[in-house]
Amino acid sequence: MCFIGWLLCDIEPYEKYSWYSGIWHGLFLPINFIRSLIFDHVLYKATDHTTAYSVFYWIFGILSLLSFVFGNGRKE
Repeated sequence: MCFIGWLLCDIEPYEKYSWYSGIWHGLFLPINFIRSLIFDHVLYKATDHTTAYSVFYWIFGILSLLSFVFGNGRKE
């Protein structure tokens, strides 16, 4: 899982991110958060971003966390 987060969604500390990146980073929030606990240089949220980035980051981050926690159960 951490490899996928690094491969698809590595956050650079000195790059400014817009709303589209907020969606992408929000989707990978659980994976990047776990990576940030393991490695010191990993960010799970961009430091330089727009307001739209924050809005979409939190919307998709919450949806991603909810699906990560509650999405594993199957009804049979």
